Amino acid sequence: MKTQKTKDLEKLLENKFNPRNDFYVFECTIGWYGSEIVDCIKYNCQREISCYEIKQSVQDFHSKNKLTFVGNKNYFVMPYELYEKVKNEIPYEIGCYVAIDHIEQKEEVTTNEYGITNKKHWGEFINGFKELYCIKSAQRLDLKADKEVILSSMLRCMQRDLNRNKRFEYE
Repeated sequence: MKTQKTKDLEKLLENKFNPRNDFYVFECTIGWYGSEIVDCIKYNCQREISCYEIKQSVQDFHSKNKLTFVGNKNYFVMPYELYEKVKNEIPYEIGCYVAIDHIEQKEEVTTNEYGITNKKHWGEFINGFKELYCIKSAQRLDLKADKEVILSSMLRCMQRDLNRNKRFEYE
């Protein structure tokens, strides 16, 4: 059973995708008899595969569940407050999207002893679930599984979702 935070993060991630360029599926099992499930996997018109692991708490981040990062680019998706707790544990090559309410613009003005004024501008992230912000870019990697296996896995899971939606329409 998914928590409301997980559902909210999935919806924010789905809103990030371009419907004319990105093909994606949630909870995709890799391989015909695979035991690895990626929370979300996307294939785009640039022929790039991205994997997303959704984490909603520190316990979830440290859970024994396998991280299925088989894509060219791999990301964590999490609330900003969780990112602040685990940011030093995220591997260099893995990117991260954080859920925020908005970015609050800050400004600091200082004057030195010679009367020269300096302005410093920055933004502070306000935790929330209104949008996803890429706080850490992913490094491009070689695929860790055969591309044909990944794409056929995506097709199988898309068909599963299509059949599930048709079943609900008929009931």
